[in-house]
Amino acid sequence: MRQKRNKKIIALIFEKDNDLLIDLKLTPEHGEEVREYDGVFPAYHMNKTHWNTVRVNNTSLPLEGLIKMIQESDKLTQ
Repeated sequence: MRQKRNKKIIALIFEKDNDLLIDLKLTPEHGEEVREYDGVFPAYHMNKTHWNTVRVNNTSLPLEGLIKMIQESDKLTQ
C-alpha cells in the first residue's frame, strides 16, 4: 500500500508459510513497545529500527493496537 500523493510505502502485506504478515513503519520507541507482543518483530525486508512485522493471524497484539500501528504508519509516510 502506498500514499497516493508521494508514493511512499505505508504497508507491505504478504504471505509467508501460510501466515498473513504486514510491515508497518513506526517511531523507534513505539516499535520497541509493540515488539513485546507475540507475533510482532523487526521487519523482514525493511529498516529494523523503523519497520515492524505483525503476524496478523497469530499475534497477541489487540486489534486496536494493529489499527493504531496502521494509522501511525500512514501518518509517518505522508
